[in-house]
Amino acid sequence: MHPLPDHSAAARAPAGDAAIKPPAPGPDAQMTVKTTPDGGIVVSGEIDKATATHLCRSLLDALRAHPEGITLDFGAVTFCDCAGLRALLTARASWVARLEQASPAAPAASRQHLDSGRHPPQPLTLGPVSPRMARLLQLTGTGDLFSPPKPGRPQ
Repeated sequence: MHPLPDHSAAARAPAGDAAIKPPAPGPDAQMTVKTTPDGGIVVSGEIDKATATHLCRSLLDALRAHPEGITLDFGAVTFCDCAGLRALLTARASWVARLEQASPAAPAASRQHLDSGRHPPQPLTLGPVSPRMARLLQLTGTGDLFSPPKPGRPQ
């Protein structure tokens, strides 16, 4: 059996290669975020370190305007890395913290939901999701945090 040849060096471009272009400047150069009248968020393009802050701000603004929760449309997301996932988790955590501050009994209610198998309200609910986004959520085990409640299960 012969070892496979190492082509990794050939895949890397030299540091001075003019064909390599840095990402365009600006928070939404590779990504667009649109808010629908009902507070839904439609995201397209690439969610990465350069665009995640813009996404997080958009989610937080939408949640302030619609504290009952918003629906996310990630059907046109072509890429999402850990920075994008962190933006989603940060917005969700901010909503939960605001809920707990508004109601001192909220932390106990959240624990009660977990103990009884019931789910607390979802601040961010997934609508359409691209295959790449679905894969990220599946690999990280975070998809359930953004899933709508299952029909027939108590709230």
